[in-house]
Amino acid sequence: MSPARDAALRALLRLRAAGGRMDDSLASFPELEGLGERDRGLANELVNGTLKRRGSIDAVLGGFTKAPLSKTAGEVLEVLRLAAFQLLFLDRVPAYAAVDDAVAMAARQGRHTQGFVNAVLRKVAAEGRASLADLAQGDGARAWSVRHSCPVWLVRLLRRELGDEAAARYLEAANAAPERCLRVNTLRAGLPEARAALTAAGYVTAGIPGLPAALTYEGPPLERSAPFAAGLVTPQSRGSQVAGLVALAGAGQGAAVLDLCAAPGTKTAQLTAAAPALRVTAVDSDGARVAAMRANLRRLGVAADVVEADVLELPDSYDAAFAAVLLDAPCSGLGTMASRPDLRWRRREADVERLAQLQRRLLRRAARCVRPGGSLTYAVCTVPRAETVAVVDSLLAGGGWAVDDLGAAWPGLAHPAAGGYLLVLPPAHGASGFFVARLRRSAAAE
Repeated sequence: MSPARDAALRALLRLRAAGGRMDDSLASFPELEGLGERDRGLANELVNGTLKRRGSIDAVLGGFTKAPLSKTAGEVLEVLRLAAFQLLFLDRVPAYAAVDDAVAMAARQGRHTQGFVNAVLRKVAAEGRASLADLAQGDGARAWSVRHSCPVWLVRLLRRELGDEAAARYLEAANAAPERCLRVNTLRAGLPEARAALTAAGYVTAGIPGLPAALTYEGPPLERSAPFAAGLVTPQSRGSQVAGLVALAGAGQGAAVLDLCAAPGTKTAQLTAAAPALRVTAVDSDGARVAAMRANLRRLGVAADVVEADVLELPDSYDAAFAAVLLDAPCSGLGTMASRPDLRWRRREADVERLAQLQRRLLRRAARCVRPGGSLTYAVCTVPRAETVAVVDSLLAGGGWAVDDLGAAWPGLAHPAAGGYLLVLPPAHGASGFFVARLRRSAAAE
């Protein structure tokens, strides 16, 4: 059996047992440890691709099984999905190799299962691509769902919010390999020095116009590299770096800045590196994430006041105490589907409104922390209007706030329906979708 396929199946089974959450597994999978570079690359592609393409795969598999897929044992279903991904989407993998390894995997479940898997996958090998093309044909939500491997409710939401053309590009980007982006930590090194260290460690890098400390990179996992360990670089998407720069531009030199929902401290570190004179307070409510944030800031040489607290329960001493506040709020995360392939299957339509209600409460509390004349930056890595424009509008409706025109400063990222805000959309602006707004509190506000 191929070591790569065996490792991929074990990773898929672990994720299935854990509810499919990959949030803590983005850098690597423990099942892939010990594999050679080539096998590791294939195994990583198999895990991510099988998760991303699950909707398309299940649509095809369902046409070749007598009973509904829901009746298939979970372990056997993952074997089928893993092999079907290779048969449907990977031209370089021989069909016989994918089928033979799947049958060997199924043999662990018993002889009857072995025969079932063999029969289904031979049909997929012979007819699967034609079946997929037929199921994905048309302009209805179901056809889009199969074509882009995305839940029907999410297809409808994205088409309604973005329009068909932008939604199609967005979904295609969600199924592609995500851009790998980092930020050079200028507290530790300049851009030339960091690039030289990355090159020596086996990375190929490229700059990004408009983001002075950003680099895209290709190479091994960044978290295992010497430049990462030395604090020269840290992973940070384009959209996240834009949000940090927007917040930075809203703060004065040496000002007190509040970073809310701050863990793992990525933007706290960005703000401090860009303007070391800033006095940054970073707040998060999750104890484990706060501990990880402290460790991350130590690695990067960042001096910040880290506070473990619930944003909704901040003491009155925070009121009007900060020249700039950044709230990167909890959200549906629909801008991160390329790097979090499990997310589309875990999210439910009701989550959008549930999270929007929380975001409105968080934004109101964050607003109280801004001194008169100060700025409030709101950012989320998602795109639905309910979590973006509507949340900001709910605060504006109460008066005392004005919108800073970000579209004038970042014309290429201006929100198509609300130009004062920014909407970072894949694939034109990297792999992650982000919404960013900056508001200015009236100087006469109480």
